[in-house]
Amino acid sequence: ITCMEPEISLLMKNMTSEERIIFCSEYTDGKKDVFIGVLLAIFLGGLGIHKFWIGDNILGVIYLVFCWTFIPSLIALIDACLMSSSVKKYNKSIARKAYENIRIRRSFSKK
Repeated sequence: ITCMEPEISLLMKNMTSEERIIFCSEYTDGKKDVFIGVLLAIFLGGLGIHKFWIGDNILGVIYLVFCWTFIPSLIALIDACLMSSSVKKYNKSIARKAYENIRIRRSFSKK
């Protein structure tokens, strides 16, 4: 079962087929799409919606507080260009969480 890019699939190397299914399910449920992030940054970036979407709530609030200055709108256009790396970072964190959940399940099943 492959459900992601090669560097994330390395996490699945020593998993059973059942664990891989669980991992892929958790990963695909939580991962974000770069295209959606770019659209959010372009159209709603001045309100910080793209930051909330990626889980960066503190920056989202800052964008929201200063939205009346239009500065967040300009910064959001830059964010749209950098969205690929932000989404990859977020998706890697989702993969790590899914991997940790598998490890926790293993430790409980051994007891």
